[in-house]
Amino acid sequence: MINNIKKTIAYAMRNGVGNTITAARERLRDQRAENYTFIPVSEDELEKQRKWYRALLNDANKSKMLPLISILVPCFNTDRRFLSEMIESVKKQTYGKWELILAEAPLVSKGRPYYPLTEVIAGFSESDGRIRHLKLKANTGISGNTNAALDASRGDYMALLDHDDVLTPNALCEVAIAAIKNYPRLIYSDEDKCDSECKRFFDYHRKKKFNPDLFLSNNYICHFTTIRSDVIHTCRFRPEYDGAQDYDLFLRAVGRIMWSPDYERQIVHISKVLYHWRSHENSTSANPQSKMYAYDAGKRAVQDFLNSNDIKANVSHLKHVGFYRVEYKGDIFDARKDIGVVGGKIIDKNGTIIGGNYRADGKIRFDGLPKGFSGGLQHLAVLEQDTDAVDLRCMRIRSELKTLYEEIFGIPYTDTTKGGEISLDSIGDDRELLEKCIRFGHAVRQLGYKVLWDPGYETTV
Repeated sequence: MINNIKKTIAYAMRNGVGNTITAARERLRDQRAENYTFIPVSEDELEKQRKWYRALLNDANKSKMLPLISILVPCFNTDRRFLSEMIESVKKQTYGKWELILAEAPLVSKGRPYYPLTEVIAGFSESDGRIRHLKLKANTGISGNTNAALDASRGDYMALLDHDDVLTPNALCEVAIAAIKNYPRLIYSDEDKCDSECKRFFDYHRKKKFNPDLFLSNNYICHFTTIRSDVIHTCRFRPEYDGAQDYDLFLRAVGRIMWSPDYERQIVHISKVLYHWRSHENSTSANPQSKMYAYDAGKRAVQDFLNSNDIKANVSHLKHVGFYRVEYKGDIFDARKDIGVVGGKIIDKNGTIIGGNYRADGKIRFDGLPKGFSGGLQHLAVLEQDTDAVDLRCMRIRSELKTLYEEIFGIPYTDTTKGGEISLDSIGDDRELLEKCIRFGHAVRQLGYKVLWDPGYETTV
């Protein structure tokens, strides 16, 4: 309750009373609609995974396919119960080819370092040689401490785990299967939050498959993320981005891959909850305001990524902490050669979204959402993102696509993101308009361009 009050006050100070009332209304609506129950993987399924692992392990040829997964966990003054529960969650994995590296930064007493977690970790490592206690000489911050764990690792893939969170027992097996199948650069899963006792689960984050422009708006892939060894050793963590060190790393790990058609194979999403993010008084999940510096670091990380890729743009904070907007300098089609179409929201006279962002099957994303609402916990309705199709009534295209536009819509091209008017008489009813918008989006993507939905644009009809 206290954390919620603090968050509300901070939001009001940044965004004003009116926006705070709107955000509170949406949050109350989301809470009433939330009906999430975490369903653990069945014991039968877990046993199937154990048998799969043992069968490959005992086959001299096939065992070579099994990746060693190094789990990197920086620790500093960690709650001992939380640490023990985290280690237990790793030991319960159905996949056994892993190593857990606990890189503990020391506390200092009377000028001498000491390691308060030694006894806890020793209790596990003495009976399981896969658990390693790395005693760091000094606390060099989250990036420096994680880099030390990385330097001590031997794995084919590196998995990132916080010292007070827990994995589901199928987590590493799911990752290993994905790694064997495609040998991707980066693997991530869905996640949820749990209370301090790890008994109540909430805030299920059902993630999208990798969406480059959505990722520039927010580090939505977050937990549970595993990165190929050669990639992470090349990128490493950068101390100047502490607080958003994972976001900075992920951006550089996917690099130019995110602009290429190959990203769908190289960046794999496992659509299962494999990670429980523990929410307690001192955690960022419970109180985002406790790490405001992290969101500034995230903004700098996105800006650095764009600069490094010669993309002329500025990054700014949105109303919700940890979410960003990329504003391109000059013409977006000059700044981003991969984008063919930009479209925005279609709003009715009551201020409700009725179109603009379309799935290939014709479904309207955010249909019926009141103007001013952000679209839930992940604020998807206010974030730039790649999509299947956008609406003719709020659309810009690059000049190379004008002929295609006129072939499909049967009218001359007009930029309608800036108030330009078009005649829809020759297009037909709303159903025909939607079908043509989807057909145009499909044709554009077949040519290798992305379709960008930008909620900063809107048309009222």
